[in-house]
Amino acid sequence: MNKKHIMAFVFIAFSITSFNSLAIFPKTDKDFSLLPPYCKAFFKPDPPNEWDRWSKRVSGIGGIHHFCAAMHSYNHSLHFPSNEEERTYKLFMLKTVLNEVKYVEEHSTNKRHALFPAIYLLKAKAYAELGKTSDALVYFNKSITGNKKFVRGYLALAKYYKKLGNKKKAIETVEQGLKYKPSSKGLNRLKKELLE
Repeated sequence: MNKKHIMAFVFIAFSITSFNSLAIFPKTDKDFSLLPPYCKAFFKPDPPNEWDRWSKRVSGIGGIHHFCAAMHSYNHSLHFPSNEEERTYKLFMLKTVLNEVKYVEEHSTNKRHALFPAIYLLKAKAYAELGKTSDALVYFNKSITGNKKFVRGYLALAKYYKKLGNKKKAIETVEQGLKYKPSSKGLNRLKKELLE
């Protein structure tokens, strides 16, 4: 995205009170390659009945396309910043992620759905990128309390603690995850790194 496009986006963003309209939806095969398969099934069903196969599995999640847009917007935000305009753009993208996730939370009929740990994890990552440590920790923890075997949640939380300089909490988090998933290569590898 060039500077002209970024500045145009920032101008529009400041003029709009709702960030929901600013979400970036996945379109290309590359976009979908970074997202769960149900996203492509929703937006680009191929074969045509592909969405039928997934619709029951994501039933209870309010607006799965909003979650897909949130994930894609988050992935997109990681390409920035390199200057002040891009930092502003990234800020809006991350706020968009939070609003898309909020929509999903408010419109879901099954808050115990298997996808909720991943939804909370995405929210935690967005808060972390925004520098909102307390909020990030709340949602990192919600992701693992929602599913005790959610390895990605433990890994993300432990790495976040490490980034914050709290190696002790990072190790505790990894060890907690290993109680439920002792065979996890990722957790065992991270534990080894943290103990070196």
